[in-house]
Amino acid sequence: MPSKHPFDDQLREAFHGFEPEVNAPWDAFEHELEGGKGEPDVSPTKASNRWAVAAAVAAGGALVWLGKPTVEELIVVATEDSSEVHALKEEPTQPEEASEATSFESAWDLFTQEARVFSEDVLADNLIDGVELPKDRIVKEPTPTSQSSALDVTSGTLTTTPYAAREVNASNLDVILASLPFTASSKEACEGVEVSFELSGLDKSLSFLWNFGDGSFSNDPAPRHTFFTPGTYDITLSVRAPSDGMIRTRTIQSMVTVLPKPKADFSWIFPEIVQAGKVRVKLQDQTPDATATQWVVDGESDCSHWIQLQVPGTYPVNLVASNKHGCLDDARHDIVVGDRHGLGALARFSPDGDGRYDTFMPSDLDETKDLWEMVVSDAKGKEVFRTRDSNQPWDGLLPDGKMASNRSKYHWTVRCQADDGTVKLFSDVVLVER
Repeated sequence: MPSKHPFDDQLREAFHGFEPEVNAPWDAFEHELEGGKGEPDVSPTKASNRWAVAAAVAAGGALVWLGKPTVEELIVVATEDSSEVHALKEEPTQPEEASEATSFESAWDLFTQEARVFSEDVLADNLIDGVELPKDRIVKEPTPTSQSSALDVTSGTLTTTPYAAREVNASNLDVILASLPFTASSKEACEGVEVSFELSGLDKSLSFLWNFGDGSFSNDPAPRHTFFTPGTYDITLSVRAPSDGMIRTRTIQSMVTVLPKPKADFSWIFPEIVQAGKVRVKLQDQTPDATATQWVVDGESDCSHWIQLQVPGTYPVNLVASNKHGCLDDARHDIVVGDRHGLGALARFSPDGDGRYDTFMPSDLDETKDLWEMVVSDAKGKEVFRTRDSNQPWDGLLPDGKMASNRSKYHWTVRCQADDGTVKLFSDVVLVER
């Protein structure tokens, strides 16, 4: 048989009308608490809901199920003809700083840790199941004409407060709770932009549960949330007031529309031959559906797709792109142009056949896993040698079959591409000594 303890009825009353996306399967839950032999008819979806509500009930009624012998010494059974309902609550414990919850279960636990609701008759005659409360556990304020009572279930102390003050506050509170007029800082926002929510007129003594519609929840009275997926979202707010313990819920459909932003990206092309230590680089915009783009090179704005860089150096390049919705995105890459020190290349070599420094090949190319190509050119920019194999270095032989003359200078350029697509360039001069 279901339990007839007064906590059960009051917990049901507190949860009456609350449907924030969870329908409490009370029959199945009671069946499980009784240790029923048969399996209740609960679908997988409703089973998850059952545990969500079960967690809430466990948090709200932990004092009943775990400490029943102690509580029964402090609480009088509610009478059937009770005409007024009073709040019997635990002193709410607010977190020092409310934060966005990552799951419904964690947000629900915070939401339901507030006051519990019982009948006024629970406090009748200062008796708990026929046992008189100890005198040192009762604290009375100056007795007004009409008053309400509350029991601190943590300390077991009974206090009395005027009805009049409670009714004035409840009157203003009820007006706000009746409609829950919450607002959002923006009805349309680009993905990745933070949206603020606010419910004016309510203080932080209440319990809040926000559902942003994308699987995220928050217990913050005025939360800020960032949507990372385009779409239209229904926003739900549940508020639990300490004055009566009832849960009010409101959902505003299609409250926030999240617009897609462009996925900015770009690449660049290095020249095969570099002269005089200056590299002319072509930037390539690879942003789909972009309506406008802007380059920022080494901290300066540039509208051209061509930039000139000095060797050596690492140059941060940003691309800012916008789409038809006006949403922005940016991509950043470092363009690296290095000299001989970056590849362990010699400044001179001696192709005279004596077995010492007869060939030219940057030593680091023998160990790199990147794809690369080296091109050697003369002073006029004409190619004289090309290789992609570290086992085939330049031996000083020119395309016409002659050897490079003594004290002549040649430019070399190496372009490297890593597995992730990152491209680097190295360029310098090598002196021939024979």
